Amino acid sequence: MRCDVRNPVRVNGSFVSRGASVSPTLKYSSFALLAVLYLLRIGAGSLWDNSEPTYGEIVKELFRTADWLTLHLNFAPWDTHPPLWFWTAGAFVSVLGLNEFALRLPSAIFGLATAYATYRAGKRLYGEGAGLVAALASGISLEMIVLSRLAMMETMLIFFMTVATFWGYFALRDGDRRALWIAAGAAAFGTLTKGPIALVLPLLIVIAWLAWSRRWRRLADLPLVGATIAYIVVAGSWFAVATVKFGPAFLQDYFGASNVGRFLHPFENQPGPIWYYVPVLIVGFFPFIAFVPQALRAAWRERGDDERLLLLFALLPFIFFSLAQTKLPNYIAIMFPALGVLVGRALAPAIQSNDDRPMRTPLVATLAALWIVVAAVAVYGRRHLSGDLLALSPSLELLAVFSIAPCVITALLAAISPRAWYAPAGLVATMTGFIVALALFVLPQIDTLKPMKGMAAQLMAARRDDESVCFDGVGGGFSLLFYTEAGPVTSVGTNPTDVPPAQYFAGGRRALCVIAPTRYDVLQRAGIRLTLLARDPKMLLVAARR
Repeated sequence: MRCDVRNPVRVNGSFVSRGASVSPTLKYSSFALLAVLYLLRIGAGSLWDNSEPTYGEIVKELFRTADWLTLHLNFAPWDTHPPLWFWTAGAFVSVLGLNEFALRLPSAIFGLATAYATYRAGKRLYGEGAGLVAALASGISLEMIVLSRLAMMETMLIFFMTVATFWGYFALRDGDRRALWIAAGAAAFGTLTKGPIALVLPLLIVIAWLAWSRRWRRLADLPLVGATIAYIVVAGSWFAVATVKFGPAFLQDYFGASNVGRFLHPFENQPGPIWYYVPVLIVGFFPFIAFVPQALRAAWRERGDDERLLLLFALLPFIFFSLAQTKLPNYIAIMFPALGVLVGRALAPAIQSNDDRPMRTPLVATLAALWIVVAAVAVYGRRHLSGDLLALSPSLELLAVFSIAPCVITALLAAISPRAWYAPAGLVATMTGFIVALALFVLPQIDTLKPMKGMAAQLMAARRDDESVCFDGVGGGFSLLFYTEAGPVTSVGTNPTDVPPAQYFAGGRRALCVIAPTRYDVLQRAGIRLTLLARDPKMLLVAARR
């Protein structure tokens, strides 16, 4: 890492250069590593219930219905989210075909884009070295890697919200009109990805910064009216067209149920306690969570304009989603770019000066935590694992070795010949080993335990043109819908949202059904005649008729 002494900035009580730079080789190799971790075998496994096959089916139905304005699920209109991610995934599917790789590729691309935006923000705030550490700390976190490997819209949303927040701040701090237009565009595209949260949170963070720093006068120097109009035109385009097509009830359903309703009430039975995101944050931002406490303390002690923005960017999403009644682990990943820049701010000066003191405690804590987790899993596994989990034991042992070995080697190197860069490099190597082992050994074995894709193929081979498709008592209904080409798939059973078997099979209706083994005798006692076509320990494929 080279240091340019121009334009110094105060960090942790000392002055470092905003112009600190890194070699192009290190920068490019860092992003190449992230690309490998995000892309390694992402198309190899079947989709994970429930979100992946749900979103995949919506993309599939863009082509089956030839209606790209209205999203459909199970061949019925679906208005839970706006269409930008589905349009993007559809564009990849049109080129690469309808497969797992094409559906997951947008997430990997926007995961990389988020890492690059974090790098650019960190560079603008504290120099290139801090920016690169920020990109690695956030991009290699466990949750960002997972989200970047799934067919979900989260990385696209995080990218747009990251740009909207940081560049909105740069517009105010520096009077940068171009940054304001970038922020407005990012907020608009984020709104088309997952709704007004893409504007609400960045706006809340920036307004809180204005109030804390008392910089209200800076608003007068920016073309706020023009940026607002641009946001409304871009973000409101699809909503306006959908309202014209479906009427005002569409807006009420969308904003009432999918937005305000999610905050006030658990959506789709996804509640959680107020402390829900504490363990999610610890696990999700692993392994650089070890540096977060000292990074927060250092930023709080300084509390300059930049540090206040970062503290608010890290804190307000955590509070907002903790208060929300609907809770999912992926919600707070929007914090990670801010946490990455805070970590980059804390570590870059130490790396530049080769001061390993800030690295020792976090490295030891990370190594100790890994050992405790592995030991606990090993002890529990020997006593309680059976069946499918027991079959995974060899691959899980490889996962532990690949994860712990880099951290142990790093600790030994740090003890023999201390270098400040050993700790962050060792944590990056730890996550690299974890993901490589996961992708090459664990996930392929887990995929053999997911029978729905194979059962769907057997169903399509046995299906006649007039037969409908249903499932009863099994998980993975959306996977059955995605992996078949039989039109709508019906959930039959006794749950409130199920169609009762007597009603579904009325009039001698014939269907192919994937059922739980325990439902076989139940359906026969209800007068449903079943012919067994295929068997799996978890489910049966039957031809059914009343």
